Amino acid sequence: MSATDVASELRSGAPEYVPTFLRCKQSENVTAFESPVVFLMFGCRGAGKSTQSTLLSKTYNLLYLSSGDIYKSGKQPFVELRKILNEHFGDGKERVYNGVVLDRFIANSEFEAFYVQTALRSVGLPVPFVFMLAIDQGLAAKRAEERGDNKGGNQRWRAVEQKAQAITANTVYAPIQCLKTIRVESDMTIDDVFNEIKTTIANQLPPDLFNLQLPREARREVEGTVLVEDYELYMELANDVHTVVGNLRGRRDSAPLSNVGAHLDKEYFSFANKRLRSQLTTMHVTLKADGLRFLVMKHKTRGYIGFPSAFTHCYELNDLFEGVEMAPKPYTELKKWMNDKSCELPADFLLDTEVVVHEKKPTLYIIDFIYFWGLDGRRMQFEQRLKVLREYFGDMKPQGQVIAMKDYVPINKIRTLVEEMKRRTELPVDGLIFQHNGSYRFGSDKFLIKWKPVHLCTVDFRLANGRVENGVWTFDLFVTDDFIEENGFREVAYPGATALIPASVVEENGLQNGMIIEMALSEKESVKKTSPNAPSEKTRWTFRNARNDKPSPNKYSIVTRICELMHVDLDELVSLCEKVPFYRNV
Repeated sequence: MSATDVASELRSGAPEYVPTFLRCKQSENVTAFESPVVFLMFGCRGAGKSTQSTLLSKTYNLLYLSSGDIYKSGKQPFVELRKILNEHFGDGKERVYNGVVLDRFIANSEFEAFYVQTALRSVGLPVPFVFMLAIDQGLAAKRAEERGDNKGGNQRWRAVEQKAQAITANTVYAPIQCLKTIRVESDMTIDDVFNEIKTTIANQLPPDLFNLQLPREARREVEGTVLVEDYELYMELANDVHTVVGNLRGRRDSAPLSNVGAHLDKEYFSFANKRLRSQLTTMHVTLKADGLRFLVMKHKTRGYIGFPSAFTHCYELNDLFEGVEMAPKPYTELKKWMNDKSCELPADFLLDTEVVVHEKKPTLYIIDFIYFWGLDGRRMQFEQRLKVLREYFGDMKPQGQVIAMKDYVPINKIRTLVEEMKRRTELPVDGLIFQHNGSYRFGSDKFLIKWKPVHLCTVDFRLANGRVENGVWTFDLFVTDDFIEENGFREVAYPGATALIPASVVEENGLQNGMIIEMALSEKESVKKTSPNAPSEKTRWTFRNARNDKPSPNKYSIVTRICELMHVDLDELVSLCEKVPFYRNV
């Protein structure tokens, strides 16, 4: 009997269907299933993920695995997942379970779905079918509080997990019909929810689960790049990046890249503000490409590897760099900036780049270097780093469209850069970057400044507490706090900030609580303070774009700066910059 025939019988009142392995002993009342099954449970805290996962495991004889339990035991969920699956489903193992139910596991990025799939595929298990338990945020919070799960310090990670699961559901599993969203209402019992899950299993599982593959589009590969799907290999490479920069004991879940920390406006050119004006006198300017930030590593054994700034996954770039000759160069005259242990480090260089895809071909535009053939960018001024890069890539043979230096000019020569910006059609430009002459700095750098046209001066917020009325969703907007706590940065609501987004836009873009969204300021209103902590200003923001590439929202101070921005247009900016005296400081 085919899977289609089985489904037809079930819909006409056949006995309840229980998926099982053919090699397992069959019950007379159980319909045989030609392959094992895997279920993956999504939902925010309080939605009932663990409860429903436990019921699934007992009802259908499935191995229950919780990433939360694994993490609490001090182990890595994806590493343990592979080990446990091999113990129960590996070659030669007696299979006593009919499959697996995974509670959570997707907590940081949609690319974790590929890590899960690699582990499943290694023991012959199929693509998971996902249950998304959707619940009102207020109801979920109430349920979580009733069980004592209301720790404020976990808010940021919960938001990250919600975002990751929402994106994963919509971009990875929905396209292959492996997603069922179940709306959990306040009047529904545990059995009510589970009955809907059982009905879905009986009637809606794809008949060819074992032959399904995760959609190629979700890998976000471009020509010459291959996603690293093996979690252990990804972690090995990520750890090597941090080893190169000397981070041997700290956290390794973020890219060691610099981030823009300020926006340029008229205040920088005011003679009344000597501190800001003096910052400009040693700055170089370059075009800000509308591309994807990429950390490129030349690994001594693995070759060329690229990490998007989110640092949740990486790509092999060896096909992209085929034919490109990047030989080591001795920098004996720069010995004082050399890393003494360069021979022992796992990589030859770490480049800070932007990837721009033109006519389906990617080009890596070099912004700066963090580490380059032994030279430590954190010990060198920018002009020294720029000279090294210009000489190295100037001496290289033409490399086609694979890798290229970005053009930098002194601040008072900005007109030549702007004229070039108008000519270059292959490079999408959305602003200018003003680079200070200090050492390379990780994280937010308040001396690294950007300018954008006023309509592009946007902010990346995290959506929270969404509610809908009369076809319009209202969201509170969260930002990254400027102050570091023991466990890192926390996220807080930006006072008085809300987003009004039509329901059609929310549905079209798959917007949900926890997602990071690019927003533009549309309205600003002064209000009377009703309490010492109440906002003195209300701001309204409009939707521009979903930022799935961003691991966290903008900082509180960045948003404040945008709200207070005294914008300067491009022509005036050029005129003001030409009057700034430029001083070389090498």
